[in-house]
Amino acid sequence: MTGFDTKRCSNLIFAGLFVLAIILFSRILLPFLMPVLLGGFLVVLFQPLQDALLRMRFKLSPPVCAGLSTLAVFLLILVPLVVVGWLVVRQVLELMEHAQDVFDHVDVRERMAAGLPRGLRRYALGLHGTRTEEALTGAMSSGVSVLTNVLGAGTELIVDLFLMIVAMYYFFLDGRRLWADGTQLVPMDKRYIQAFAKEFTDVAHAIIYGNTITSLVQGLLGVVGLLLVKVPHAGVWGAAMVVVAMVPVGGTALVWGPIGLVLLMMGKVNEGIFLLSWGAFVVGSIDNVIRPKLCGARMALHPLLVFLSIFGGLAVFGMMGLLVGPLIASLFMAMVRIYRRDFLGLRAPVVPPAGAPVATAATSALPASAVGPTPAAVEV
Repeated sequence: MTGFDTKRCSNLIFAGLFVLAIILFSRILLPFLMPVLLGGFLVVLFQPLQDALLRMRFKLSPPVCAGLSTLAVFLLILVPLVVVGWLVVRQVLELMEHAQDVFDHVDVRERMAAGLPRGLRRYALGLHGTRTEEALTGAMSSGVSVLTNVLGAGTELIVDLFLMIVAMYYFFLDGRRLWADGTQLVPMDKRYIQAFAKEFTDVAHAIIYGNTITSLVQGLLGVVGLLLVKVPHAGVWGAAMVVVAMVPVGGTALVWGPIGLVLLMMGKVNEGIFLLSWGAFVVGSIDNVIRPKLCGARMALHPLLVFLSIFGGLAVFGMMGLLVGPLIASLFMAMVRIYRRDFLGLRAPVVPPAGAPVATAATSALPASAVGPTPAAVEV
């Protein structure tokens, strides 16, 4: 065997072992991908805090600065969640106790019928009382059980939170060095790597800020609806809506749904119907309107792609799909733009403004000076 053949054989063996090591290493890290990725998103957002600590007059060591930055982000996230969770659990227990009293001492069917218009009252009285109570009890129990499962996702949430904190600490401490070392190993033009890094940063800002603002808007609208029907502790329930707005299944309906059903059982039919309608058509629907706009503002994605990537990510990855879906879509579109520009030599497509005449084959053949100024290029 010649020297060339020996070297080639050695390279092939090394490549095979390298691929095997990558596969095995990926299998090890895959279960922890989501908390680590979320930690990376948060570090991108709060990196200015770490830089400010490093620039302080009284010099702190990088590990201390990384620990302080991680602690600040941890408290910023954990304290509000703990406070809101404690208040919500207390209100849920009071709500369930009150609902049980209603079932024990009041005919739910008659109380509901009393709040209906006279024309509909006889149909409500014609319903079988036991079935009516069973249906309402089942609907309310389902909503409360889902909310309880969300609030009590205990062990898995604690493990993911721990992994996220550890990842944040080391990203704050060595993130830039790890990125520099990793990019040196990638046989790719540095311009492309920088473009992907920019996409990741833009997606982190857009998704975190977009989802946070969307949740706050939904919580505010939920408080408005609760105040209109004079529900006690509307602020607490509004804070709960802000938290559960991130939940893929149910969302804010986990809060306003059971409250609306309780109002119905208490005989406040108009208030209950109004709250359920307000929650379904205002609080629940506004999410589909403002989230794609807010998330797409900083990403070079069409609002339709933002919408599909968010809900597609939820379907594939669960709750973390809110982050992963738009990130994958943004990276894909970045690769499409790079391929179109650098490999096909094509410019970005020109999209005329709304109401402009559509170019014909004759006008498109004319030089640019004859046709007039070119509209601004817009990339999907």
